[in-house]
Amino acid sequence: MKSISRIRYLKRIFLLIIIIFMGTSALFQKPATSYADPVNYSLEFDGWSNYVATKKELIIFGDSSWQSTKSISVWIKPLAPSPVCTGPDPGSCQLIVGDRPRFWGIYRGILNGQDRIWVWNFDNSPTSGFDSIPIIYENGEWIHITLVHHNNRLDAYRFGFLAGSRESGMSVGADGGPADHTVLHIGGGFTPPDRKFLFHGQIDEVRVYNQLLTGDEIRENIHNELTPPFESALKAYYKMSNGSGLILNDDSGNGNDGVLVHIEGQNPEGNYPLWVISELFGNGPTPTLPPTFTVTATFTNTPSPTPTATRLPPGFTPQPSLTPSRTLDPNMNNFLFLPMVKK
Repeated sequence: MKSISRIRYLKRIFLLIIIIFMGTSALFQKPATSYADPVNYSLEFDGWSNYVATKKELIIFGDSSWQSTKSISVWIKPLAPSPVCTGPDPGSCQLIVGDRPRFWGIYRGILNGQDRIWVWNFDNSPTSGFDSIPIIYENGEWIHITLVHHNNRLDAYRFGFLAGSRESGMSVGADGGPADHTVLHIGGGFTPPDRKFLFHGQIDEVRVYNQLLTGDEIRENIHNELTPPFESALKAYYKMSNGSGLILNDDSGNGNDGVLVHIEGQNPEGNYPLWVISELFGNGPTPTLPPTFTVTATFTNTPSPTPTATRLPPGFTPQPSLTPSRTLDPNMNNFLFLPMVKK
């Protein structure tokens, strides 16, 4: 009897040791990764003294194909009322993502009394001139915009749904000169000593492709960060992963990093773009769009205004005339914002 009792006693001691060991191990285990871990960042620009300069588009795309085929998507959150643009075309507004010296891109400002985000391209054709598509937005709220330029057409997407389409030819190079002089900028452009085209707000998830993106393709990943392996068409990906420092990593792995720029001698002085925690990512599953999230397209045959002056040097040969463009009524695409979620 004593031997049996001793065996039972030892079993109990052994079981107790196992329970204590398991409990102690659990205390030292790393917690499961949540949707908000690691911290996600965006860049905030003051609209006065800072921007990001990346590389020449010839380097990013590998050749001059960007002049005729490109797709650029971005999440933005304007943080102040728009200024009146300083000239007759969107290139005189706040540069969000686009080229320097300002011949195409996604801009923001007040033109002809309209406060809009402008998706635009300048092909120097005599009939269309500055081809632009206005996008409605709300100040202080995140909005997703995509520029798609292909087959002599410019498309603008709002939250992945077509907001407008215009015929637009090949983007011109730097002042009509070599295309390799054109640099991709984020958050603004600056021409010394005082010509500033700087965005005031936050920017996140800038994606640069060398091919056409469809609405379905945009919506497929609109609420998620991209993860490797990346498709070859993704030439630059700025998901604002650094969180600090003066370099903006190209997370596509193609090495097209950007540099944060502070314009000196301003009053007030300003600073470099700020790394801030992004509001675009949250907890929970990826949100789904409701069944009523649709667009009713209404097109008009209103051509773009012909510019009153050109910035091209004498002798530059314009492209052939294009047919009248089509624009979608921007008031037909008033969509509900849904936050992005990291998988």
